[in-house]
Amino acid sequence: MRAAVAVVLAALLVAACGSSSSAVERDLRRGEAQIRHTRDAKKLRTELRGTLARLRRDRPSGPAEGRARILAIRGIEAALRGVRARIDFYANDSGNIEAATRDALRENRGMAKGAQLLRAAERALDGR
Repeated sequence: MRAAVAVVLAALLVAACGSSSSAVERDLRRGEAQIRHTRDAKKLRTELRGTLARLRRDRPSGPAEGRARILAIRGIEAALRGVRARIDFYANDSGNIEAATRDALRENRGMAKGAQLLRAAERALDGR
């Protein structure tokens, strides 16, 4: 019994050592998942603000990771601008076609720019 437990623990330790990822990569992936899966704009804003704060605290281990961190911060900031526009769209634009159009365009631009920057951050991490 003890031998089986020892084997399982050894396997877990080896697996954990081989799959280490940096804090920057972890927070980048978290932000991407939040954008992809959170539908409520106010909840998404709160989650992204937390992820942005963590990214700003993360310390990169090398130049590629530093570049990825900067790109990820800019990407989350752009996504937050898009989320802000989505919130504005629903809060202020009922019956006002011009304001609704403006907010919808701001949302699309913010989310597109955020996605572009987050993909660039991923590429920077892949090039480490």
